[in-house]
Amino acid sequence: MKTLKNLLFIAMIFTSIFTSCLKDDEKSIDTGYLHGVFITNEGGFMNNNGSISYYDIDSTKVTNNLFQMINGRVPGDVVQSFGVAGNKGFIVVNNSEKVEVVDMESFESLGTITGVDYPRYFIGIDNDKGYLTNGSFAGKVYIINLVTLELTDSIAVGNGPENIVKSGNYVFVANSGGWTNDSTVSVIDVTTGQVIKTINVGDNPTDLVVDKNGDIWVLCKGKVVYDQNWNITDETDSKLVKINGSDRRVDNTYIIGQAGDYFNPNRLAISHDGQNIFFGEAGGIYRMNITDSNIPTSAYIAKQYYGLDIDPDNGTIYCLKDNGFDANGMVYMYNSNGILTDSLEVGIAPNGAVFN
Repeated sequence: MKTLKNLLFIAMIFTSIFTSCLKDDEKSIDTGYLHGVFITNEGGFMNNNGSISYYDIDSTKVTNNLFQMINGRVPGDVVQSFGVAGNKGFIVVNNSEKVEVVDMESFESLGTITGVDYPRYFIGIDNDKGYLTNGSFAGKVYIINLVTLELTDSIAVGNGPENIVKSGNYVFVANSGGWTNDSTVSVIDVTTGQVIKTINVGDNPTDLVVDKNGDIWVLCKGKVVYDQNWNITDETDSKLVKINGSDRRVDNTYIIGQAGDYFNPNRLAISHDGQNIFFGEAGGIYRMNITDSNIPTSAYIAKQYYGLDIDPDNGTIYCLKDNGFDANGMVYMYNSNGILTDSLEVGIAPNGAVFN
């Protein structure tokens, strides 16, 4: 009996050690750059120094110039945005007129998409298809085959299409006007690849988010018109517009900035629970609950930033600040209570954060 007890004791110890080792192995599985925060740094126009910074939340380590470090070359001139579809990342490089595609785990180059002249934002639609907004005047949404990395078709939208979001089977495109003016959002049915509706919103919409109810919120920066001597001859209010996700009609319009405040907001974000809208304006970053009838009267974070995004997992607010277009910028992280918790030095002119 004593021998049996000893054997059982030894077996229990072995099982405990094996389980412990298994847990350690599981924790130490290296997924490379698959998970983390990716900061898009525009770089200086015509300086060919745009970049991607990678922030590992667990180790709090920042790796700057990630694409260049892995691939031995820079991604190009003006890194506008970054999008993820499955195990592929899409670096949209505006002035270089291309999209660099990388493997998300290794960040090694998988190829380059060309044939675009003013690419802005990418979104994955399904396992085989993605959309890319393109155009400074009359714009298009290019359809990308995610397997072959080729442009397969295009969809005509408004002037200067910017950001793009998906709600259900519909994609909403903010037509910012580009180098002219526009005041519409194009709605694309992804099953047919056709524009089914054009919604009039405020002047020059630039950014969109989807809330927890599937409704779409659009940031319209307002219109500014100059004469040949750069005097302002016309200016309109900046607005926040809510589009009902079910019938795709405008539910509400809020004036968030008035003509004459000399500020044209261009970034919008949604809280991790889909309940609060965050937008930049002259007084800083404002927070508005999706059920509120009026816009907030005071800033949630009383500082202006170049970029704004929110981690969908933990609600951390990422505010991005450029230090001119010839010096490294900063990322300031605030918790969901608007308290500054950390800061990171990244590349030149950071404009956005992507979470994967």
